[in-house]
Amino acid sequence: MRIDLRSIAVPALAAACVLGGAAAAAAVAVGEAAPAFTLTDLDGGRHALADYSGKVVVLEWVNPNCPFSDRHAREKTMTDLAAAHGEVVWLGINSTSPGHRDYLKPPAHKAWAKKNGIGYAILYDPSGEVGHAYDARTTPHMFIVDEQGRIAYDGAIDDDPPGRKASAERANYVAGGLDDHAAGHAVDPASTKPYGCSVKY
Repeated sequence: MRIDLRSIAVPALAAACVLGGAAAAAAVAVGEAAPAFTLTDLDGGRHALADYSGKVVVLEWVNPNCPFSDRHAREKTMTDLAAAHGEVVWLGINSTSPGHRDYLKPPAHKAWAKKNGIGYAILYDPSGEVGHAYDARTTPHMFIVDEQGRIAYDGAIDDDPPGRKASAERANYVAGGLDDHAAGHAVDPASTKPYGCSVKY
């Protein structure tokens, strides 16, 4: 990989943080239909959102060269949550442009995923078309899509951008959203400001 992400200190992470603001209008709002897509995973398999109709789907924008994505991978934030909700389809999406220095070819991304115990599918969106359709702004940027294909949550994974809190002390918005939805309640909060590195379109 291009950099040793483990050597980056927490203050540097905080300084590098990008909060997705409200200045840009969202491409799709909570409660509206999630944009359809068909993308290829790291092994060449094709995944269409329509394939998962009737299931809850979590979308995670990811970039292994982003310290925020890498920290959450090392801390098992996403993998543990995906395992705890085995009924949910979890899909990572990498919208990094092939011309950007952060871009990893699928074999390199696959090695990173294996090192971090990530077993869910990671899809490549090199044109950025899907990322722009969702207005994905940061890595990570999280979405929950309900069984009817509507956006139920849009925003951050949790309330701890610099990663200073213990995992148990964080408010994990995606975990809460999945629990709310499973209980038949409206997801609350349904949207938050995503944080992380900017998506490298």
